[in-house]
Amino acid sequence: MYGMKRSERVLELLREMIAIDSETNTKKEVDMETYLHETLSHMQGVTCGMIHIPCDAHGRSVVYGLISGSSTDTVVFMNHHDVVGVESYGTMKHHAFEPDELLQDLLRQETSEDVLRDLHSGEWLVGRGSCDMKGGAAAQLAVFEEYAAHPGKASLLYLSVPDEESYSSGMRMALSVLQDLKKSYGLSYRLLVDSEPNDKEKGTLVSYTGSVGKLLPVVVVQGKSVHIEKYGQGINPLSILAQLIVDTEGDMSLIDVCGDEMTPPPAWFYLRDRKERYDVSLPQRAAACANFLMYHKRPDDIMQILMQSARHAVDKMLNKMHSKLTMPVLSGAELVKRAMTYPGFDVFYENVKNTSFVSLQNGKSTYAQETIQVIEKILQFMGMTEPVVVIAFAPPYYPAADSRMLKDKRFDSLLQIIESVTDVTFRHYFNGISDCSYCCVSPDLNATTLKNNLLLWGKSYQFDFSAMAQMQIPFVLLGPWGKDLHERTERVHIDSVSDKLPAILEKIIQYIGDTAV
Repeated sequence: MYGMKRSERVLELLREMIAIDSETNTKKEVDMETYLHETLSHMQGVTCGMIHIPCDAHGRSVVYGLISGSSTDTVVFMNHHDVVGVESYGTMKHHAFEPDELLQDLLRQETSEDVLRDLHSGEWLVGRGSCDMKGGAAAQLAVFEEYAAHPGKASLLYLSVPDEESYSSGMRMALSVLQDLKKSYGLSYRLLVDSEPNDKEKGTLVSYTGSVGKLLPVVVVQGKSVHIEKYGQGINPLSILAQLIVDTEGDMSLIDVCGDEMTPPPAWFYLRDRKERYDVSLPQRAAACANFLMYHKRPDDIMQILMQSARHAVDKMLNKMHSKLTMPVLSGAELVKRAMTYPGFDVFYENVKNTSFVSLQNGKSTYAQETIQVIEKILQFMGMTEPVVVIAFAPPYYPAADSRMLKDKRFDSLLQIIESVTDVTFRHYFNGISDCSYCCVSPDLNATTLKNNLLLWGKSYQFDFSAMAQMQIPFVLLGPWGKDLHERTERVHIDSVSDKLPAILEKIIQYIGDTAV
């Protein structure tokens, strides 16, 4: 704002943003989009727009603003404007979007000495989204606004997406937005800055130049249901899944490693039988879902690991029971291929996926639950009652992204410049999962295994693989110092977000302009 110091403007924008409840995966996100678009539209020389996400249940959009510099070398300021829910605030949740009132609540109720020390210092701003990530979004917007008044050589794109905290539908749509803007204005994307909050280690801010990949395998086991007195003649699908989970849960041999960095091991987060009511028989089916994080592994690798582990689990349990029954292990793609030989499967499969789409739109189900149901419906369509293990993938999928893979000397030089002006260290991979996964992936990533085994691929879930492969935008996850994101004590350091981060962003724009071709 005219006559206002930039640091004051950042805090003004941040307080306005926090005041807007934009809880993820709800229609509330649209209020933030309207605010951002109106703010951008009032800036002179800015081309802005709201690009609606097709078939989105909540009518959400990707918001962008573009400042054309004297060159087409472009910096992208990216952020997400959704926030997680406020349940963690308990009785204070009615003040979750009111920083001053919330501060007083926390001073009365909080017991952590570390938190109280921060709150009493006056150096921190609380409120849902203050840290994750309206702080970074506000700093970016203030710098963008300032640059719009006096544009230089670099072009600058402000890009705000919804749904980062849920399924990244915003970022998946942003791939097309980035591609269209690139074609329309001849932009050359030199760098993307995602100002997610950063933590500190030994007083030094930790930033990242890569983002971990994530895959959600779904396993459905169809056993043989018998009365419990005939136990030896059946197969309990829960026993197979239990063995599979024991063999893989927390297995450090399945992590990915990059230098001294490593992913967390696999974690299973869903396990239950598929019986609708109790009776004295073994369940016919059971299902489970896992979380795999990767740096270098691909969907092919995860599928191979799980199929081998599932065969081992089957062999172990059948041998334990001295059973003569057999139990093949199939990928989702193999199951669909078999089903394709049955008349009418194409129409059936399309109807099943449309039904899943409606359930997801209504918020009555999840991607994992729908993937399980699709597998079960295919088995029923085929009349397949014999024991079998089916392994497929559920959305969302995040490919591992690595800016340093591009071996761009100008990118390396920029990192050195940032390190020279602020106390920051750059690490390779951010393990917290981010929208940057779609920015800079290996161009030879084979999407076939993923698409063929992601049974909801299509109307319910998709993104433009070719656009993602073509983008190849180097990025940094560089934002303000924040603490306790997603908790009731979420807070952002005021000086970091209002002064230090904007100065770094300004330096980045200057460097991109100075090194423009």
